Amino acid sequence: MKHIKCISLLFLVFAFIMGCAGNYGIFKRKTGSEKKAIKQQLIHNWSDYDIWLIYHPGHKPPRLVAIIFDMKNDDKKILIQESNRRMVKVKDQQMWTEVVKEHTTSDGEFVLVWGAWQNTASTGVQEIWGPDNQLYGFTIYQESAVVLQRVELVDENTIQLSGAPPRPVGGR
Repeated sequence: MKHIKCISLLFLVFAFIMGCAGNYGIFKRKTGSEKKAIKQQLIHNWSDYDIWLIYHPGHKPPRLVAIIFDMKNDDKKILIQESNRRMVKVKDQQMWTEVVKEHTTSDGEFVLVWGAWQNTASTGVQEIWGPDNQLYGFTIYQESAVVLQRVELVDENTIQLSGAPPRPVGGR
């Protein structure tokens, strides 16, 4: 009798875990030359995306810590859970050109620098995949300042991104 209860309990726990896991997507981190190529593709094809700039407001002026690229020509939508971050949608080419110019180094690399001691190589790129194994978009982010933790399904065509607030780095 105890074995049946134990097996039943294990089955229920397994079913619960599988049911919960079905509502979450993943971030696929890119590295090396692939990371650089994706950054360039996103920058040059910016008009194919709805772009959200995420700033950490604890600095004067606020620091850009992440850029979310949501593909326009699909029926999928990315929502971003707001916390203590300031989000701004890119409205036109002039605004995007200013962002790119401000964050491009003299050697042509696009970086999001966070704090005085940060290495410019710490600008990461991730693909955003939904639980339906579909690509929803991309994020360029400052690895030391942004901790994106969750891709959660809201409805059949919408996901929500959430994470921890940026950590203070290299400051007081």
